[in-house]
Amino acid sequence: MSIVRIIPFRPHAPMNAFSSTYAEARASFLAAAQAHDADIGAYEHPTERGVDGERLFLDVARIGARDASRVVVIGSGTHGIEGYAGSAVQIAWMQRAAASALPPDTAVVLTHAHNPWGFSHRNRVTEENVDLNRNFIDHGAPYPPNPGYDEIHPGVCGPHWDEAAIDRAFATLAAFKARRGEQEFSDALNGGQYSRPTGVFFGGHREQFSNGAFRRAIAEFVGHAQHAGIIDFHTGIGPFLGHIFLCFHAPGSAAHARARDWWGERAVNREGVNHAAVARYRGLLVDAFCAALPEAHTTAVVVEFGTLAREAVQRANLGGSWLYTYGACDPARAARARADLDAAFYPVDPRWRAAVLEQGPSLVERAVEGIARR
Repeated sequence: MSIVRIIPFRPHAPMNAFSSTYAEARASFLAAAQAHDADIGAYEHPTERGVDGERLFLDVARIGARDASRVVVIGSGTHGIEGYAGSAVQIAWMQRAAASALPPDTAVVLTHAHNPWGFSHRNRVTEENVDLNRNFIDHGAPYPPNPGYDEIHPGVCGPHWDEAAIDRAFATLAAFKARRGEQEFSDALNGGQYSRPTGVFFGGHREQFSNGAFRRAIAEFVGHAQHAGIIDFHTGIGPFLGHIFLCFHAPGSAAHARARDWWGERAVNREGVNHAAVARYRGLLVDAFCAALPEAHTTAVVVEFGTLAREAVQRANLGGSWLYTYGACDPARAARARADLDAAFYPVDPRWRAAVLEQGPSLVERAVEGIARR
């Protein structure tokens, strides 16, 4: 099969791909999609509004043949505020010439603002303090226990978020890690918990709007595909000015081999991950993507653009949980918690934003090249 040549990267990508608000990001995304005469779908949140009262949508744009058997999905905003970077990658890729010259029988589907409430309100969680990336589980079955999280919760989540409370939170985490080791620590804190609705990484007690909207979008825009891949863009883990991959396919599987083929060894060896042990996550969006397409050959990765050191990102995560539950009671500390979230998940540093625009669209192009070889 012949493969259309991918246009080389232009080193000074337009910084206007970045947005200051959810509404601005949505308008820019839709304008870029309409310039390609893309098929567009919009899934509106039935009850919630954004920080400025705006309507909230998970938007979808498909570029390429409607009946293409090979489809690459590019996702943004699973963790709300992290969507500003993912949205910029989506917009920047659509501004490249390669977006108008896809290989035969290949389409790209861009799913924008998976969690539009968190995107607009600049937090990682949904309108119910739910981590969407822990919500894709069977809500009709008993929720999986996480006794490690139950142990640390009283020390890390409470009504205060001053420096003394932050110090207590990190002392709690350090003591648990010393007793139980890195893997149990990561599972407890990061893996997902379903017992403490005011806690961090809460997976929810029901399917979130964003969960159902994403799965409907995949069924409607990708359901016909024989070969399907996804990059779910995130921020926060990895080296500053770099990116890392998280691939959850079993080593030795065909999907694991495809990820390596498309993006190289780094896609599967977790190079650059600044966690001593990666959590055994539950309820991931990329797993739901694969489950939604049982007849297709699926390949899924998470790409994280690194920002701050691990402890600073942990502080932002804990502060975001406090902000959701208690922030209205203390505007000054709420402002500091918001500043921590911005620094950890949407830095203003122009070097960081330039690196996102350099690396992200190129990863999309490698996925398009890879799936065209199938």
